[in-house]
Amino acid sequence: MNTELFTWHTQSKALCDFNQGLNLALDSGSKSLLILTCYDNNYPQAQLSKELSNCPAVIFGGIYPMLILQDTLIKTGALIIGFAEKFDVTVFSQLHEITKTSDLEDLVTSTLTKQNNFYGQDSFLMFYDALLNNIERFIDTLFECLDHNITIAGGGAGNLEFTQQPCIFSNQGIHTNTVLLVTLPTQISTGVAHGWRIFQGPLLVSDAEQQTLKSLNYQPALDVYRQAIESYSDSIFNDDNFFDIAKHFPLGIEDINNKLIVRDPILAQQNSIQCAGEVPINSLVYLLESDAETLISSAEQAAIAIFSSSQQINSASMIFDCISRVLYLGDNFDKELNIIAKHCNTEALFGVLSLGEIANSPSGSIQLLNKSTVISSW
Repeated sequence: MNTELFTWHTQSKALCDFNQGLNLALDSGSKSLLILTCYDNNYPQAQLSKELSNCPAVIFGGIYPMLILQDTLIKTGALIIGFAEKFDVTVFSQLHEITKTSDLEDLVTSTLTKQNNFYGQDSFLMFYDALLNNIERFIDTLFECLDHNITIAGGGAGNLEFTQQPCIFSNQGIHTNTVLLVTLPTQISTGVAHGWRIFQGPLLVSDAEQQTLKSLNYQPALDVYRQAIESYSDSIFNDDNFFDIAKHFPLGIEDINNKLIVRDPILAQQNSIQCAGEVPINSLVYLLESDAETLISSAEQAAIAIFSSSQQINSASMIFDCISRVLYLGDNFDKELNIIAKHCNTEALFGVLSLGEIANSPSGSIQLLNKSTVISSW
């Protein structure tokens, strides 16, 4: 494998500066480009889409709240990583229109068959619209359609306003309700951690619909959640501060591996709680808490797990780190980035602050995570 990488970034919001970086990437001879931009750039969508559509190299990536390069957090601007290899990229679009599982299976199967490049492949990156309403059904279906012995890492694109806008990049432009699956030319390794612990529960999910948690223990979910937190902490909810408090107290679902899958409460609506991921009805959930030291330590453990155990010399490492971790840690988030970079042993370290993370569970299945750190290396 040719391990030479092209790396370019800017903190400018100007599209003309991004275009200069794109031209430099093409001049480098890169055949595939990972393009990541910050939401606050507010690039003109039509112009950006045209630039992407006219690009002769393979394109994948998206728009995220913030980006990571080495141990630096990038709040505005763009990041381009160029690869000497031509990567295979498959676009699954308009997924929100599919409501039946059988139809979703047909779409995934037919798309993979047309692509005809996944058989024998086992390492992938995934970029997806974070507000896609059936992302978990999609990843379950994808896992069933692919060989189960796969490794994957990914993260949801979008913005902290939780408004759906085009946010996924391909050679066809910018997309909503879309998943990109990128086949990597070498084996990927991943490290995953979250650092949250139980302080109350379990509570029965007595009513829920996809990402909306409606009742806990047969009582309105928001009432139960609010009372539990206000009795445990000094926090008092009002009409405007739900997310400011909820970012400190996520929910945890115990999976078949007896591990906690974290669910991030993001909105309160009519006594229900909107989460950044599904909460299955009749499941048991826990209220979680953490602190800065524990969260940073968990990220270090993920870094140690991946960089100390790798049996190959890798050229690139990518972080998918939940945006709510930086909102929780504030200035301490620099410590998380520094400690990951300290253990990194690859030529390039880059990443995104995502709205949901994708990784394999210990049993191998693909999971949607929240408030987690996923570090990948290949």
